[in-house]
Amino acid sequence: MDLNKNYLPACAAILEKKLELPEGASCTSREELASFICPAIRNLLDRDMGRLLQLCYQIDVGEEKLKSILQESPVTSMAMDLSLALVDRQLLKFQLREKYSSE
Repeated sequence: MDLNKNYLPACAAILEKKLELPEGASCTSREELASFICPAIRNLLDRDMGRLLQLCYQIDVGEEKLKSILQESPVTSMAMDLSLALVDRQLLKFQLREKYSSE
């Protein structure tokens, strides 16, 4: 069983709230969730880089990971790469919380 599937609804809820998206994304994979938030990330890339950087900071995407995406990703896939990084980091936070709360 994929642990990420257990955390996807909670992860989606957090990202929807932070990105001010309509609630209720029924995503069944990290890729679907990233695709769902990708248009909002693309919009922030184009119009509000400060807010995007703040979001990455709040979700705790590593500085090196963020720099790597912003400097090395092709423009056509940058929004999706950032979306995946945000989803992955949020999922990791849920996994770590569960791991350390059960010990």
